[in-house]
Amino acid sequence: MNQATAMTEQVLNGILIPPCPATLTSIMREAKRPTAEMSKLAQLISQDAGVVGPLLKLANSPFIGLRSKVTSVMQAVSVLGIQSTVNLVQNISLRQSIGGSSQSFDKFWERSSLTATIAEKIALKFPNVSKDDAYIAALFHDCGIPVLMMKFPDYRDAVMTLCKQGKSICDVENVLFSTSHAVVGNMLARSWMIPAHVSKAILHHHDPSIFAASENIEENVLDLIAIIHMAECVIDEHLHVREMEWPQFERHVLKQFELSGQEFSELKGDMLAYLNGE
Repeated sequence: MNQATAMTEQVLNGILIPPCPATLTSIMREAKRPTAEMSKLAQLISQDAGVVGPLLKLANSPFIGLRSKVTSVMQAVSVLGIQSTVNLVQNISLRQSIGGSSQSFDKFWERSSLTATIAEKIALKFPNVSKDDAYIAALFHDCGIPVLMMKFPDYRDAVMTLCKQGKSICDVENVLFSTSHAVVGNMLARSWMIPAHVSKAILHHHDPSIFAASENIEENVLDLIAIIHMAECVIDEHLHVREMEWPQFERHVLKQFELSGQEFSELKGDMLAYLNGE
């Protein structure tokens, strides 16, 4: 083992990966059963008071777009369906497990939720991509950042300073902390029973060269990485943030889905109109 690898392993051993909450584990097991029942799912969710309120709040948010307000867990499950409900519970559990009620992460989770919502909507445009996989990949793709922020108090200032100079975030993280949020996010996703191809997309989502090595990477992984970057591009424009990575990924993403620049521009316009309530 070389010194760099040993250092990385030492750092990773010292990082607390929040375990998958027991409630979420039970819910995901029930959802995966071929004969999964909405009533059983609602019952499992209702047993966790910390999930019920946030679930109803998320279900009734304008971005979910329900026609009428839901007032009970059973009603939410019935209207949303099993998998969309599980997605929202994962969203809530992730927030609660990393940073808890700390307001310092509010903007991060707000952006993650928006990105996941847009990734899900973009995925609907492509028949070969699962909207649920797209939602979870986008929700979890940067979850290693708050984990590293809790481990290293100087993370935010140190990383932002160097990234503003044009350096890649994963390169900066590896130099400063001997690991990256992509590696940590992949570890967390795997420990939370996220499907292997989704976890792999999280691991590689900052590496544009992954598209050139496509013979070694499954198409569904490349699809999810491409969806993440399209969603990020939309959210950057929506939040008036400078696009950091889209120029590096644009050519690969458009090629992956055989889109022209004009077609993506129209898709982005549709997503921005949705976010603006138009």
